[in-house]
Amino acid sequence: MRFFGDSTNTTQYSSLIWIRTCQILAMFALSVSITGCAKMRSGLVDFFRPERIVPVFDPDATITPQTGTVIYVENGIVVMTVALNDVKNVDAFGVLIYNRTNHWISLKKEDCQMLDQAGNIVKQIDKSQLSFYLKKNDRPNLPPEFAADVFRYDKTIRVQGGYAVLPTDDLKKTNIMPKNSSLFYLYFPKRSIKSNNLRIIIPGVTSEFNDQQTTFVFKFKVQRG
Repeated sequence: MRFFGDSTNTTQYSSLIWIRTCQILAMFALSVSITGCAKMRSGLVDFFRPERIVPVFDPDATITPQTGTVIYVENGIVVMTVALNDVKNVDAFGVLIYNRTNHWISLKKEDCQMLDQAGNIVKQIDKSQLSFYLKKNDRPNLPPEFAADVFRYDKTIRVQGGYAVLPTDDLKKTNIMPKNSSLFYLYFPKRSIKSNNLRIIIPGVTSEFNDQQTTFVFKFKVQRG
């Protein structure tokens, strides 16, 4: 005769529950392991995938196909900005300003700055610190395709050579003659912005004819790969 509390049945039932519990825990552990490995692999891929600063589409801008140079034209002034991703120790940008007007224009390069999506302002690296950030083999150069991009955009703009700063009473001010251009570089601390979206501000490009000032804002973002 079997009773409800038969110890043999109870033992078998407990063993079955224990086996099922172990199976569930093993499957859960395997699932976590697989998910964890996948996340780790994804994280490693992201870690080794280089970050690049790339232009953001703007219907008012021209973006060149090979170098991603962003070009704006306003009040007869052409300003081009390209991110120099080959420079590793700083966030570097090349800026070319071409004067299409019939009068002199001027700007103060030290007033140029970077702005992030939250409105935080990042100032340029001080000239006295550049030698610390830029080693001998880390000097900025325009992308090799830059000249071809500019030529396709405007065949009258000369890219190579002829970029000496003209004499001026104020050494902080760069003067650009009519139908001439000026090339300079901007350096900011590496990834100092607080968001992926950033703006390069070229402020106060001034007409020496009527003192009209024009500010140019270039839109970029940081992306991996």
